[in-house]
Amino acid sequence: MTNYSAGAKPVVRVEILMAQGVAPRLERKDAQDLTFSVSRTADAAVGAPEPSPVLVPASAKTAEANTPGATFESIRQVHLTQNGDQTEVSISGSGPLNYQATHLHNPDRVVLDFAGSHLKTSEHHIASNLDPVREIRLAQFTPEVSRVVIDLREPATFNIAKDGDTLTVAFARKGSSEQPSDVMTAKTAPSATAPAEQPAAAEPAAIPAPTAVLPVAMRKTSAALATPAAEPQTQEAMAATKAASETSLVASNSSAASLAPTTASSASSTPAEAPVPAAADSASTRVVTVSASLAQTPAAAVSDRYTGEPISVNLKEVDLRDFFRLIHEISGLNVVLDPNVKGTLTIVLDDVPWDQALEIVLKNNDLDKQLEGNVLRIATKATLQKEAEENRDLAKAQAEAADVVTTTRVLSYAKATDLSNTLKKFLSSRGDIIADDRSNTMIIRDIPSTLPVLDNLIRQLDRKSQQVEIEARVVAANRSFSSEIGTQLGVSTGFATGGGVSGIGGVPVVGSSPTSFTPAPPIFIGSGGSSSSSSSAQIPLNTNLGAAAPTSGFQYIFQSKNFALDLAITAAEEKGVGKLLSKPRVITQNNEKATVKQGTKIPVQTVVNNTVSVQFVDAVLELDVTPQITAEGTVYMDVTVENDQIDASIPRVQGIPAIDTQSAETKVTVNDGATVVIGGIIVTQQRTDIQLVPLLGSVPVLGNLFKHTTVSSTSQELLFFLTPRILPS
Repeated sequence: MTNYSAGAKPVVRVEILMAQGVAPRLERKDAQDLTFSVSRTADAAVGAPEPSPVLVPASAKTAEANTPGATFESIRQVHLTQNGDQTEVSISGSGPLNYQATHLHNPDRVVLDFAGSHLKTSEHHIASNLDPVREIRLAQFTPEVSRVVIDLREPATFNIAKDGDTLTVAFARKGSSEQPSDVMTAKTAPSATAPAEQPAAAEPAAIPAPTAVLPVAMRKTSAALATPAAEPQTQEAMAATKAASETSLVASNSSAASLAPTTASSASSTPAEAPVPAAADSASTRVVTVSASLAQTPAAAVSDRYTGEPISVNLKEVDLRDFFRLIHEISGLNVVLDPNVKGTLTIVLDDVPWDQALEIVLKNNDLDKQLEGNVLRIATKATLQKEAEENRDLAKAQAEAADVVTTTRVLSYAKATDLSNTLKKFLSSRGDIIADDRSNTMIIRDIPSTLPVLDNLIRQLDRKSQQVEIEARVVAANRSFSSEIGTQLGVSTGFATGGGVSGIGGVPVVGSSPTSFTPAPPIFIGSGGSSSSSSSAQIPLNTNLGAAAPTSGFQYIFQSKNFALDLAITAAEEKGVGKLLSKPRVITQNNEKATVKQGTKIPVQTVVNNTVSVQFVDAVLELDVTPQITAEGTVYMDVTVENDQIDASIPRVQGIPAIDTQSAETKVTVNDGATVVIGGIIVTQQRTDIQLVPLLGSVPVLGNLFKHTTVSSTSQELLFFLTPRILPS
């Protein structure tokens, strides 16, 4: 008994080894019971020795038996014709054809297996525009079985008629009044000339198990003609399975005396699709194979990588070459071993896909495989590597042995000098490229096999480049504010004391009152108690804290015979706003650097070794940008923006002015037409200065008459804006 998966369905297979002369019979009593009955014929040899079993995997197949004297018919032609409302497929052979027909679904198709026949047609695929037939596929399914698969566009009824050496399958077109009976849908019907059981004396050719369906990693398009249905079986398909089980007898030669592993093909196809023999050899051991879908059986876990039929092996110190013979029996592939493949194998595996078991054994023995068609070659990795290197060297030597040719290629957009440096890396050892700048032409000299590669590269690289317009804005804004307030105070008084004169007033070194007093105020002059006065005079100031550049003022003056007072309050306030906008713009090709600048070059004289030289230093607004258009339609830019100006506020050094620099350098990705700020500098400066009279200037409120306050604030802002635009071609 073997568990495996047929598509997405779990399947249990039961195989029974029979003695000679046994007439088995299958009966299905209900949906859950299947009875297998065995009776011996009158001429059966009682006590016939049973074949001794050998080490086999979990699934097995009968050994192929070649019956001497077996004859084979040939399928020579397949025609597709329209006969009234019916589409007919005619299959002609060299003699009477024994056939087995099966109607499968999902996709809809009719499978015809011809036992004891060889395919001799020149066509293996016949396309059709006659409904419901979509395509006809032909193949030699096994050495003794030819298969014809009729793919249908939609479900259709059909009728099979046999006339001599020609078999005709007639399909009713959709909407036709004639509805032929679909005799092949409800059961699997062998041809009238091929009964299910023949007398023991008949000796037709035995039909071996079909070729394996390879795993995904090793599968070819010709591995199987009929694709197994992935959907659950319908009632009609279940009925066909029952009929096939009742008439399925697979013969094998008794001289084999062993059970060979069953191929993976039978496990991966539905039971109704497997070919059924016309008769069994009476002189051979009979094996009855029953395949049924069991909903209660869990599906075998098969990985996405390994899809071979699960096997179970238990080998100890077995020759490695015998294991590969076992793989041949399981997979149906022709296996060829390299002479260097040697060694023994000890392995125990339970329910492991055979392709996974093969890969494990190859890895453990430092081997590798090559699959060509249905031939699997196994050799050591060193051998395969050496062969690959020799084949590569041989192919290279054969290619380079060709005659060298000379040709020219004229470029339209790319520079020949630049592109030739790139293409030289794809030349052979005998090739060379010369660039002619005048005509922008490349002269290529190399073997012919390299020219298609170079031409393909030239087509890809010599293309018109898109252009990009880059607009930059440099914005510099300055703001300034200053306020100043101060006072001037002068007091003068004089009076006689005893035999002299006393006076109180300011000090001349502090300053003089801006106001003249007439008559002159009493003021203490000199020393010795003397005093003098004139007709008009300015009193000395006690405090001189007035604004340096006043724009407004207030003055209070008082004078009497013995007293004079002068108070002046001055103030100034200033505000300033400045803005500088620079707007350079440039257009360049994709991945090409562009530069635009405007400004002044300043000459700088230098003396080195008594040699006078003059160099020019740029004081300019400059934009350097290299754009690159991305696949998403954005623009990647390598940008340098620099704004240099002469700074007149700094004294010149040997006549050379100072330069005020504003620059930004960055790499940025911007959407087409969008604006991005790539840099910004903001400088803010605030300052407050206070001059006051000691002690008096600190008195609240009143102290403002004895102080000078200056407040200043400056702000500078610098911003760089960048806007790229992709120009239409």
